[in-house]
Amino acid sequence: MIATPTFSSPRNLPRRVAVIGAAGGLGRGILEVCRAEGIDFTAIVRSRPERITGVPGKSRVAVIQSLADGASLVDAFSGSDAVLTALGVTATTQDRPALFSANMGTIMDSMKTAGVDRIIIMNTLLSSLPGMPASKLMRFFACVPGNMGRGAREQSAVVDALGTGIFSSLRWTLVRGAVNSRGSAERPVASFEWTGAQNSWFPVSYSEMGRWMLEESVANNFVQAAPLVSRGRR
Repeated sequence: MIATPTFSSPRNLPRRVAVIGAAGGLGRGILEVCRAEGIDFTAIVRSRPERITGVPGKSRVAVIQSLADGASLVDAFSGSDAVLTALGVTATTQDRPALFSANMGTIMDSMKTAGVDRIIIMNTLLSSLPGMPASKLMRFFACVPGNMGRGAREQSAVVDALGTGIFSSLRWTLVRGAVNSRGSAERPVASFEWTGAQNSWFPVSYSEMGRWMLEESVANNFVQAAPLVSRGRR
């Protein structure tokens, strides 16, 4: 059954966020919303900083080669209301310094040092709840060669780590969603007005998924939870 969201009140947004993986499609979608809504940001990238254009005066791009570099992460996170992840797995992100799952402890410690305790973690619709076994589909995709298999294994590793309590000192939300570059005409997603945020397996655009993540970082409807947040395009 598809739930119909209502929009009876303004949707609150953060003042400033740090976005890990900001050079990718979802990362740039998040930054697009930030620019439109006047949200300051630190765009954290490992490479391709030239992809981040139109950086407002109080925002910046931080090139951090390794997610194990705690000092650089502390600097990048400082002053933010929340950290948002928009990481994928590609042929150039196979090594340990680029993997979120391999560096969750450093990310957690860096956030605490920077005084930030809210993180929104992007994952796939196929992810199980933290602490639960991987689904048959995730196990299947994890065996597929190439980036698809690496991505499935990485996403499963993040869920497994959350299940063992790696981020127990943080307020985290695991976003089980699907995004693509189409669908610019969707109605906005409002996390705190969308009961359960679980209504569809269809993908939404990068910018609308980014908006959901930004709203949830303030609404805190799904702290230590893993809702499904994709919906069909209208």
